[in-house]
Amino acid sequence: MKQKVILAGGTGFIGKYFEKRFNELGYEVVIISRQAQHVSWDDSSALKEAIEDAELLINLAGKSVNCRYNESNKQEIMNSRVSTTKILGDTILSCTNPPEVWMNSSTATIYRHAEDRPMTEETGDIGTGFSVNVAKAWEQTFFSFNLPKTRQIALRTAIVLGEGGGVMTPYLNLVKYGLGGVQGSGKQNSALYMWKICFKLFCL
Repeated sequence: MKQKVILAGGTGFIGKYFEKRFNELGYEVVIISRQAQHVSWDDSSALKEAIEDAELLINLAGKSVNCRYNESNKQEIMNSRVSTTKILGDTILSCTNPPEVWMNSSTATIYRHAEDRPMTEETGDIGTGFSVNVAKAWEQTFFSFNLPKTRQIALRTAIVLGEGGGVMTPYLNLVKYGLGGVQGSGKQNSALYMWKICFKLFCL
């Protein structure tokens, strides 16, 4: 029997990369999304069946932040992250054989904007503003669950850069209209690169 990996919100850029790589490694990949061909967020029995006996659950769900930050979109950005995380935690609690590992997306924008020193888990300063409030609510929901059989990992990633998608698509459109510019030294770690590191560590 194939080992099972669950990708919640797995239809985006990172999710598609994970789906491809886990399939190549011989895993059974189950995707939770609002698309009809996948396990639905609204079907509690299907969610439990999917997550039961899974080796790994990765939650990537959440409304894209590539939108105008009006009140409606801000509310949806917040709710889409908190509500899906809560659904997954409740489902894990109902499982007899829950996943060994639950990786949940978070965001590096929980830290203040800093050019004086790196922001890390050990020495980083929590910032202020809407994005920080989202990050704190997201992680608070995630770690509110007591899951003795499941290791919980919150991944504070930033803007995703990668070949064929992510933020490169809108950036390329800006460049075409003469609005491009230097973004940095070129030595920055992208979020997709960090996800690839996590992927390799899990598969060792």
